[in-house]
Amino acid sequence: MKIKSWLKSVVIALCVIGLAAPAYAKKGDNLFDVKTAWVTGQESFPVWFAKKHGWDKEKGMNFVTTVYGSGNEALEDFAAGSWVIGGLGAIPTLKGATNGNMLVIALANDESDANAIMVRPNSPILNKKGIASSYPDIYGSAVDIRKKSFIVTPLSSSHYTLVKYLEVLGVAPKEVNVKFLDQALGLLSFEHAKADAAVFWAPYTFMASGKGYVTAATAYDINARLPIFIVVNKAFAEQRPEVTKSFLAVYMRGIQWLLNAPRDEAVKEMQAYFKEVFGLDYSETMLDLNFNVFKLFDLAKQKELFAVKDNGESLVQAWQDSIARFVVENSTVHKSLQKNILGSKYVVPTFINMIEESDLK
Repeated sequence: MKIKSWLKSVVIALCVIGLAAPAYAKKGDNLFDVKTAWVTGQESFPVWFAKKHGWDKEKGMNFVTTVYGSGNEALEDFAAGSWVIGGLGAIPTLKGATNGNMLVIALANDESDANAIMVRPNSPILNKKGIASSYPDIYGSAVDIRKKSFIVTPLSSSHYTLVKYLEVLGVAPKEVNVKFLDQALGLLSFEHAKADAAVFWAPYTFMASGKGYVTAATAYDINARLPIFIVVNKAFAEQRPEVTKSFLAVYMRGIQWLLNAPRDEAVKEMQAYFKEVFGLDYSETMLDLNFNVFKLFDLAKQKELFAVKDNGESLVQAWQDSIARFVVENSTVHKSLQKNILGSKYVVPTFINMIEESDLK
């Protein structure tokens, strides 16, 4: 998931919170319009499925969805007050949280297994496996990695995956040749042997695998977790905690359905969803792969992951803080704003803890 360099000032959103028209409204039939935002992907499936079955209306809401081409586009409208709840990747969430007006309240999924370092079948990187004892599933060694060239998308989940991979193998980024390209051009360039390895995210990982390329490591293999978050406007959550909770309960009901439904039924519903919402014709095989690599978490697991440990940090905060440090080191976040994202205190268990299993019915 890509995000451009942080070149613009990000201070106006604090003023927007109080000035923009609310992204929810009470309707004549006593329903609240709750405006939500999503980027192309599976994370808005629970909202689509809820609308299809009228779950939002059962909770006194009317979900209104807007689809954006990128997290950056969604953030522009978030600053304008056009939506209050949505799904964002870890890195776009950092940009939203920098302003202090965004909270992370749940996990949509974990895309760590969808981000992979891929090589050709004859690559020397595949010569050794499990050199780093704590990471037994990864291929590569410091000797085989140094001076190799890698294609990544800058300041993205693929870039983060490469940095963590090199760290595990004890190789400094300056010891390899990094070529920055977007995913589509990166795959084309890799096909023309312009690099020794490339780091892709889904669906490009599926495409690369279909062309015979081999996975040396996924982000999950090296514990570089890459969550997709459910985020909310902080002011809205504080003013309308009951609406925020109700939305999240409906969303978690959709997650529960995906986890419990027969796989073939879930795949067919997901196929209809991608066609209707995004105009994409995905095969059942492609979507079955999608279920294999995107991890979903039920309510009990979410509460566990958001629970603050004795060290004062939850696991989700730890995942996000690692990404925040990567972003700070590789972009232009002003020091005065770093305090809002380092430590990931905007990742809160408040709303996930408000939900009980009975709320998912």
